[in-house]
Amino acid sequence: MQKSNEFIILSLTVLLLVSLSSVSAVDIGDNDVSAALDDDVMDVDSFAVTDMSATEVEDDCVLCSDSSPNIIKEEIVLEDSSKGANANPKNSLKSSDDSGNSLAESVYYVGSDNFTYYFADGVLKENYEGSVLVFNGEFADKGIIDIKSPNVTVIGNNSLLRNTVFCLESSNVMLTGLNFVLDQEFADNDNAGILVLGDNCTVYNCTMDYAVPEAKTGFCVYAEGGKIENFTLANSTFNFIGNNLGGGWAYGIFLDGVDNAVVYGNNINCSLPLRSVNWQAEIFGGVSMDAVGAFVAQNSNNLTLSNNKISTYVSGGGTSYPTLDTVILYACNNATIEKNRIYSEDFDSKNGKDNYLQGIDVYFANDVIIIGNQIDIRTTGGRSGMGTAYPIQVNGPSYNVKIAYNNLTTFNFGPNIGIYSQNYYGATKIDIISNFINVTGLASTHYWALVAGIEVQDSDDLIWNNTIIVNNIGNYSANNNIYGISYSQNTQGNHTYNIQYNNVTTNGRYAVSLSGTSSLVVNSIIANNVLNTNQSSGNRAVHIGRGNNNTIRNNTDGVFRNTMSEDDLPDWLKNHKGLVPSIVVPRYFDENSNGSGMTENKGNGTAPWNNQGNSRGTNNGNGNGNSPVSGNGTNPNSDSIFGSDRDTAPGIGGSSTPSVSASSPGDSGSSAMNPNAYEINEKYNVLTKSSNYLQLALICIVALLLLGIGYKRQKDKEEEE
Repeated sequence: MQKSNEFIILSLTVLLLVSLSSVSAVDIGDNDVSAALDDDVMDVDSFAVTDMSATEVEDDCVLCSDSSPNIIKEEIVLEDSSKGANANPKNSLKSSDDSGNSLAESVYYVGSDNFTYYFADGVLKENYEGSVLVFNGEFADKGIIDIKSPNVTVIGNNSLLRNTVFCLESSNVMLTGLNFVLDQEFADNDNAGILVLGDNCTVYNCTMDYAVPEAKTGFCVYAEGGKIENFTLANSTFNFIGNNLGGGWAYGIFLDGVDNAVVYGNNINCSLPLRSVNWQAEIFGGVSMDAVGAFVAQNSNNLTLSNNKISTYVSGGGTSYPTLDTVILYACNNATIEKNRIYSEDFDSKNGKDNYLQGIDVYFANDVIIIGNQIDIRTTGGRSGMGTAYPIQVNGPSYNVKIAYNNLTTFNFGPNIGIYSQNYYGATKIDIISNFINVTGLASTHYWALVAGIEVQDSDDLIWNNTIIVNNIGNYSANNNIYGISYSQNTQGNHTYNIQYNNVTTNGRYAVSLSGTSSLVVNSIIANNVLNTNQSSGNRAVHIGRGNNNTIRNNTDGVFRNTMSEDDLPDWLKNHKGLVPSIVVPRYFDENSNGSGMTENKGNGTAPWNNQGNSRGTNNGNGNGNSPVSGNGTNPNSDSIFGSDRDTAPGIGGSSTPSVSASSPGDSGSSAMNPNAYEINEKYNVLTKSSNYLQLALICIVALLLLGIGYKRQKDKEEEE
């Protein structure tokens, strides 16, 4: 019995010690959390952010690929106080894998209330170099946010920046998921909503609505340097209104001295006035001669402009040669313009008012590839001999310009040409292969009243396998300047052409006319085409003016005598492969994700998905190859494609003021970037503590009862003895 009592007492003692230890542990844990909150410190050391390879794909998105998160564990620790009071580490997360190797720098949540923790006079503090900053909520009238520290990522989540712009002065800076609504001039930011001055910067999955004040200069994105490299603009939407009829420059996107830039999968909508071109320096003054444009690039080599939707809508215009170019390339060697949908519309200019529209306008550029684009120009402007609506214009000197697999459609009430190449200021040489060209305009006998599918005022051109339809809306005359393929407007020197495998239909007299007024056409081949006009067909539909040693043969009215084979294609076309950028967006913790706690980066542009970027032509002259032109695809698996309601001019239809970020990590619930996201609910803590104390009290009562029972038994035993 003595041994039994000793065992009971020992058990009770152990039970009491365990109970006290449990309560002590709860108190210590709460005290640690309180200390962390009081000192504004929280750090999750084992939260994993993994790098993503190009082969890792989520939701079939070819732009960004997010790897699956590692198994993670969270622990609350005190932040090193040596980081300083301004670090505001309460909202900071550190990332590491299970081995302790760091996978990403700290993540900081930024709102209007704690903005000055991170920025001094709008400049990011130096101690946040290499950080991820998550912007949450509205930021109004903050002016210029200047990132001078390298390796910084700014992620928007339910963010809206009103008249707040960015300057990226350092290298390896990314902006993603941000929404901008701007209506002011930003002269101190070089007139840009986003100014890029550093190498290897990325703007991804952002939206911007920018209405520039009247007679002021403005750009949505301006990347400038002399030179900067490797700028990427992807999967973003820009709605831009230029009000510069009275002065200034208005470009939706402007690249100046940026090598190896990639502009991919964006939706660029611009409402712009027609402006006169400043010919004071002729074509040698750079792009500044044009005051308006949707996408403008100069001195930027190895440019890739791919899978974008770029649209311009005319809002009014001047009276002296009023002009608008949608895409301008000036001195951009080795550029690739691929699989874009380019649209230009002017219903403000009526029949009888001349206007001058170009889809793509190229100056001083060598080794340029224009492939797989859909370009449409629609206007009610133009008059006899005055006006243009050219999908593609190439200005010399430009050498080795290659145009293939494009779908070009244009309509106006004046002179009109699908592809126009001239060497007035210097020689040009172009390949034109497997394009579909549909041109409607007003032709007449005037020298300038030319309507043609292709007008080549250069030499040594290869014009193969194109389908060309040309229609004159005026009355027929045998002397009207309407042709499928032409050299009509005279330039100096001899001219040589290779024109084969084309299918040409016009309602004029000739399908092919090479008859510059004073120069010679020599050593040219016009063969193996299907040619039909209002008056003739086959070989009879070909006209050559002054020249010698030219071959005209095997042209028919309906059946090709010979067709182009795969082996006939030039090497540049056989070997061409499209570029798809790989963009890595850091993941950050999101309490409202209801799952992995990781962000989901959703699409915001027009990029097609699973695009292999390699098209091939066929031999039937349809211009589209075996794959359709696809400049306006969307991710069928994405449920957040911004810009789908923005296909009209800015301010006409759709929502002009986005209310949520384009890449919100959570579809519902409160934001993960709430500054109080990691505060512990005090009421919950009180209830937890009360429960622990009640448990201790019950254990003590039971222990006392057992002690009493044991004491009574011991006493009874002694009395019996």
